[in-house]
Amino acid sequence: MSPIALLFRGDGYSSEDRRIEDMLDFFGIPWTALTIGEAQQDSIAKLIASNSRFSILVSAQSLAESLLSDRDRILASLLTSAASVFIYGFQTTDACRNLLREITGDTEADIQSQGARQTIVSIADNFPEMCGPMSGLEIQLESGAADSVLTIRRTVSEFQSLVRAPKGDLFARFAHAGVRYYVDASKSIIDIHQRSATYFDVKKTFAGAVPIAMYLKWSFRDICWRAPEINACLIIDDPLLKARYGFLDFRELLQLTERNRVAATVAFIPWNWRRTNRSTIAAIRQHSEELSICMHGGDHSSGELAIHSLDRLDGILKTAKHRMIALFERTGLQHDNVQVFPQGAFSPELGTALKENGLIAAVNTEASPIDSNTNKTTIADLWSIAVLCYGGFPIFTRRYMSHGIENYAFDGLLGKPCFVAGHHDMFRDHARKLVEFLDRLKSLRWELIWRTLGDAVSRSYSLQDSDGVIKVKMFAEKLILDNDGEMPRQFRVLKEETDLAGLQGITVDRVPYQFEYESGCIQLTVTVPPRSMVEIGCNYHGKEYISTLSDSCSYKLRVALRRYLSELRDTYASRSKILRRIAPIAKRLLRQPAEPNV
Repeated sequence: MSPIALLFRGDGYSSEDRRIEDMLDFFGIPWTALTIGEAQQDSIAKLIASNSRFSILVSAQSLAESLLSDRDRILASLLTSAASVFIYGFQTTDACRNLLREITGDTEADIQSQGARQTIVSIADNFPEMCGPMSGLEIQLESGAADSVLTIRRTVSEFQSLVRAPKGDLFARFAHAGVRYYVDASKSIIDIHQRSATYFDVKKTFAGAVPIAMYLKWSFRDICWRAPEINACLIIDDPLLKARYGFLDFRELLQLTERNRVAATVAFIPWNWRRTNRSTIAAIRQHSEELSICMHGGDHSSGELAIHSLDRLDGILKTAKHRMIALFERTGLQHDNVQVFPQGAFSPELGTALKENGLIAAVNTEASPIDSNTNKTTIADLWSIAVLCYGGFPIFTRRYMSHGIENYAFDGLLGKPCFVAGHHDMFRDHARKLVEFLDRLKSLRWELIWRTLGDAVSRSYSLQDSDGVIKVKMFAEKLILDNDGEMPRQFRVLKEETDLAGLQGITVDRVPYQFEYESGCIQLTVTVPPRSMVEIGCNYHGKEYISTLSDSCSYKLRVALRRYLSELRDTYASRSKILRRIAPIAKRLLRQPAEPNV
């Protein structure tokens, strides 16, 4: 019998209750709610009889209220029957303070407000089952990221600090009176449906987010959505396919991938398709398991993918696609069918255009459109394997090394792929800092599967076991399902689709396949034979090719100037003190607009 989450709450319905429910739904955890007023002996007995295992989530205020009621005996029966109890929302009040002292048995236990101050937190190293890749990390939190701490004696039964700050615990576990408690010192739970204009940063938002994510992923690990593997890729923006570009030496890159057992993908600007080196192309082709290229815009002009005209976006993408095909015909080098946005800028309409042009995914540092008025991205989107709210097209997020190892670790806890982004300057000093960062990634409590970008996004999905059925949540427009076992495995594949009319069909191993459409999702059942794999693809209706000959001569000249000046800046100016002084002049010249924003 599947475990469930029991939300025990006050007689009123609060915003915190809704946030907990949203969090459970996000992770795919079945739940039921029980109020203090409903807590009767027969209802508790029925609950215990119908669920062999359940865990309770309750706010400190609600639990304090119930302990003061005449139902404390009934409540004790409920608490002792639970696998564990997660308490959140500790306020600096007498009621919450008395609750903490009662459930710990520590008469001096206390709640202390952190105020708006920076603090360093340490995550337990001896409970990797819960803390996952974040195990053992020390994180410098920014002001406001941790609002309060709990001070509890270490002599409390089975006490373990899970997240420790200098003045107390942000997250801890202990046992008392036959009940296993997990207490989160945060005053409130994060609203995962809150809009976000930038990437999620645990250094800015820790309390009310990280502890509960850890707990839910651990307590309901057998039933929640989970990633079967964490795929990783190093993404290098802009380089020409020449022996050397700026600090990037392709021979050194090959040595780095082999020595560190990583894979890398160059985000290649299609405009540069003629500007390649034969030996560099040959090296990439010979090492296709470790190196690949994908599309990085079209001309890589300023804001070219942030315009709102679908026709114009379609023309830009088709031109980029034809250039990549021309590169293949000229050199034999294929590209991953993935787009990385120039300067990270995109419009909401871009997702539809990418879908209609047959791309399987986008990978980007920014997860919200350049126009803040059109932003739909929520924290739930950022926690998901890919953002799907722009035309239903998958935008996978990536990070720079400057985002910090703690954010990569939290992504891994959530099951997101590990995409490390940078430019040629990552390879300064023979990539010393990059190698150090890769070593830090390897030291975390996870097993990264390094793949080139197209392969990585195709193999990044979520699994859930539900009543004997293996559900798969598909994100990229291509999904590769493996079966390494000795028996056939049946999967129920689900994929969100907002534009069914635009869908041409579904293929399995490139053969048309029947599917259903229900509750906004494409649904199909596939059987994967033992020791084999299947490839599922979504195909969409596209438009006929639109010629881009209408681009003005001045625009073409500015694009050419930008590309050559970019190469001058990256290959020479970045390595010369004299040329670095005149680089700002070149930068101003490079800031030309794209064709009219229509």
